[in-house]
Amino acid sequence: PTLLPCPTIFRSVVPALDESPLLEGLLYTGSDDGLFQISGDGGGKWTRIESIPGLPKRSYVTDVFASPRDADVVFATFNNWQNGDFRPWVMRSDDRGRTWVNITGNLPERSGTWSVVQDHLDGDLLFVGTEFGVYFTIDGGDRWVELRGGIPKIQARDLHIQRRWGD
Repeated sequence: PTLLPCPTIFRSVVPALDESPLLEGLLYTGSDDGLFQISGDGGGKWTRIESIPGLPKRSYVTDVFASPRDADVVFATFNNWQNGDFRPWVMRSDDRGRTWVNITGNLPERSGTWSVVQDHLDGDLLFVGTEFGVYFTIDGGDRWVELRGGIPKIQARDLHIQRRWGD
């Protein structure tokens, strides 16, 4: 028997979803084939962003995080390991995903990124989970420092800031 080539079919998986804590119905999603989507009406209508300037095309969206401080700000982390690129990618949009700024800063080159959160009190304090641990920045992403104190150097795929004590 002769095997015929199968056409390439892309089926997206949406591993990243967040809703703005400040604006009901403002949703963000990211998929494993690099699509970033925004809805301002709770999912009724979506705006699809297929590429972000400066980011390799079809990079896996590993996390999206709607700012708890500003309804227009959203953060996202990406991996491009499927294409042999293990660099970290952390991006910020100040206009609900229309334009993006790379805030990867000095994160280690072969670290990959999995998650991002912004502090609810200090907008410049961010935490990012990488392939090999957790990093933080106090300047919005220009300079990152490894968070130590017994945290293992393993994948940090989910981060959460506890608000109870405000520290």
